[in-house]
Amino acid sequence: MDSFYEYLLKAFILFGFEEDLQMFNQAYQGISQHMKKGAACQSGPWSPDSVPLYVNVDMSSGITYNSWIDSLSASFPALQVLKGDVAEAVCSHALHYTIWRRYGALPERFNWKMKTPDIHFYPLRPELVESTYLLYRATRNPFYLHVGSEILASLEKHAKARCGYATLHNVIDKTQEDRMESFFLSETCKYLYLLFDKENYLNQHESDFVFTTEGHPIRVAKRWRVKRWEDVDQRPTPLKRFYGHTKRASHHSRERWTTNATASECLGLPLSRRFSLPLDGRSLKQIEALVGLADTSG
Repeated sequence: MDSFYEYLLKAFILFGFEEDLQMFNQAYQGISQHMKKGAACQSGPWSPDSVPLYVNVDMSSGITYNSWIDSLSASFPALQVLKGDVAEAVCSHALHYTIWRRYGALPERFNWKMKTPDIHFYPLRPELVESTYLLYRATRNPFYLHVGSEILASLEKHAKARCGYATLHNVIDKTQEDRMESFFLSETCKYLYLLFDKENYLNQHESDFVFTTEGHPIRVAKRWRVKRWEDVDQRPTPLKRFYGHTKRASHHSRERWTTNATASECLGLPLSRRFSLPLDGRSLKQIEALVGLADTSG
């Protein structure tokens, strides 16, 4: 998965160009049709060969090109949350989290067919933490606080060094490299902090902000959607059609968008599942079998 898809949707939210939303919907449909392997998320428990995951495919034929997934694709559940496809985000996140549980980190590439890393290092990437944060904000399920706590404990145990936190050279033996990427501070730590800081301004005004792919919050402001040749009061408002939003004044005397949807509609999951495991136990066991969690020999 690539940031291109993320920016199509976020550009529409920020600037209101219908073409961006159309391109995103078309791309998302293509991903679901050609890159999605296995059963629908909420149809679980699944058969052993139908656990849902997204695979790399040949652009011409659509056939599966290889059998690895990389750690960057752990950001895709966050995009699915932003789209409103929370049920699918739960499954996508569960796969990457299960890989984390096996190694206490995410290998750069994991071969789901061989059940072993293809590239063993972990440079403290933020993508899984980002998806965990957004899933918690969308569902308020305390399960994702547990995920964040486990990630934090793993970082403290395996990545902490005398002067900061170190890239793991090998997620199996936990050897370290003498480097700490800048995105660890700007994104990984930021999303972990926001996950647990419920009173943070960004969490209290979450509908007013969109995060860039580098973790920078940008306010969703009306001025970004105004075209010079349009009258502000008469212009069309495509965000209303996307979100079903109305306007109300904030305490900053700026217009903000608030949803008309009910809380349960926004959550995207039945209320009965808010405080239980996001997936049933049998489905989680099948994901564990896919990544070889029960077999920790390699």
